[in-house]
Amino acid sequence: MMSRSTAALCRKRPSPIEKGQSKTWACGITHAIGMVNFLFDSSQNPHISASELYQWFGVSASTGQGKSKLVRDTLKMHQLDPDWCLPSRSQIRCNQAPPEPAQHHVKPPNLNPLKKRSQLVSHLHQPRFRLYMYLYVLDVVLIDGPVTEQFIKKNPQVIRTIEIRGDPTLADLHSAIFKAFDREEEHMYEFQLKGKGPNDPSADRYGLAIALSNDFGSPMAGDVAQTQIGTLGLEVEEPFGYWFDFGDDWWHQVQVTAITAPQPKVKYPQITRRIGASPPQYAEFD
Repeated sequence: MMSRSTAALCRKRPSPIEKGQSKTWACGITHAIGMVNFLFDSSQNPHISASELYQWFGVSASTGQGKSKLVRDTLKMHQLDPDWCLPSRSQIRCNQAPPEPAQHHVKPPNLNPLKKRSQLVSHLHQPRFRLYMYLYVLDVVLIDGPVTEQFIKKNPQVIRTIEIRGDPTLADLHSAIFKAFDREEEHMYEFQLKGKGPNDPSADRYGLAIALSNDFGSPMAGDVAQTQIGTLGLEVEEPFGYWFDFGDDWWHQVQVTAITAPQPKVKYPQITRRIGASPPQYAEFD
């Protein structure tokens, strides 16, 4: 897999590997393939930490991350990419039946108090219900993770407000949160809905396709890539959980603060508010 990706980079014109040290490219290529195959999640076997990989190649974290991103962008890699998955990963995708889109009872948002609820219900159950007509305003609150005491003192609250329409999927919401917190390396994640908040064992869990075929706890309710936000029946003031990186355990509570109509000519999702700095994804503890 490393040889294939190296050859693919060499075939590019101009080839990016013409510049830079061989050890930094070796580290970047290894890291990129590792990310595609969840090498850095401690819930997987085998696994290592990204910092161990950087140390083994003798490069800094920033250099390794930068080269890895360049490799992934150049070769258009993504997690569970069938072109870059190891057989143990790709077979999971090939052997399982395509997940069915999640079926949920759609609860109509109260967009206009003057409209009768019965009229909204009738509209939402039309065969061509337009999920893009609804905008969800979400407060994403970081509640736990590997952060230093110094960071907590400077940033007692870390909150991001995200506006996203009803037609994107939970995977799209994850991407928006990932960007909002300035993270650099992808990991496993899941959303926990219809519970009392993060880490509620009674919640409905939505995760990556790989989690549907592995024993990561209670059964998954659905695939994040197949579940549109507007089908979840979210209501104003409803909280739900978001768990990122099953090794470092970044826990977030997501609160629905409003359900309204999107503005014309506005590109969604968008980050509309930031409270507190983004913690480094891999903090250095004394």
